[in-house]
Amino acid sequence: MWNRVKSGWSIAWGQPFAVFALFVYHLAWGIALYKLVQSVVLPLLHRYPTELSKEAVQLFWIESQFQLMKTNLIEPFLWWGLALLALRMLLHPLLNAGVYYSLQNRDMNAGYRFVEGIRRLTLPYFGFYAAQLLLTLAPLVWLVPLATELFGSQVSYSGLVRALLPALSAFAVYLLLIQLVFMYLQIGKASGRSMLFTCLFIVRHLPAIVLAALTVLGLGLLATAAVMAASFFWAGFLALLAVQVFRLAQMFFKVWAIGTQFALWTEKA
Repeated sequence: MWNRVKSGWSIAWGQPFAVFALFVYHLAWGIALYKLVQSVVLPLLHRYPTELSKEAVQLFWIESQFQLMKTNLIEPFLWWGLALLALRMLLHPLLNAGVYYSLQNRDMNAGYRFVEGIRRLTLPYFGFYAAQLLLTLAPLVWLVPLATELFGSQVSYSGLVRALLPALSAFAVYLLLIQLVFMYLQIGKASGRSMLFTCLFIVRHLPAIVLAALTVLGLGLLATAAVMAASFFWAGFLALLAVQVFRLAQMFFKVWAIGTQFALWTEKA
């Protein structure tokens, strides 16, 4: 197992273009989302009553509810949010196509193979992304009514969390399996294999696939915990710089996770 993890590290280390592309994408998405939220929150904070009297606070919330329910104040922000969501749904499969093709064709030029992957694999990866999104959201049809029912019957938030814990745990396991299945479908497509071959591969090697994914995930969580702890103990500019640089490291961990599965695929397929 550790040999596959090390191989995944080597594969990811040889993909600086893909890592930086993912970093720039997530950075731009984070800035756009921050600006959208800021444009909504800051005007509200400026109008919030500074004296904090009970009557002033009640009047503030009544006025806010009236503006949300009776005016079109929220519509521009909803349209912007939908536009950002559509853009994310458009760009995500493109980036996946570039990353997976780059990992499969490591002998090509870095920039060329990334763009070539987008050109060759974008269409099928859109299909994979749409199917993954639907399967990811499908359990919410059962989970949301369950959470609503438990919310009305529990007397405390801790009791609500305990009651929801089995369902949330099952949902987390489901999400992990869905992510791994579609990761391998994309690996198989980049490798020129059929979906049937890929599905049979997943069934045969599912324990090794899950173990490899959990190993890299655990290492990533340890690194995240270390950086967060360091930022608390050494608060200041250096801690802020370390947190921002770690965003790049998180993209490396993402490519490392895919590279580890590529190493397993290469070994077994």
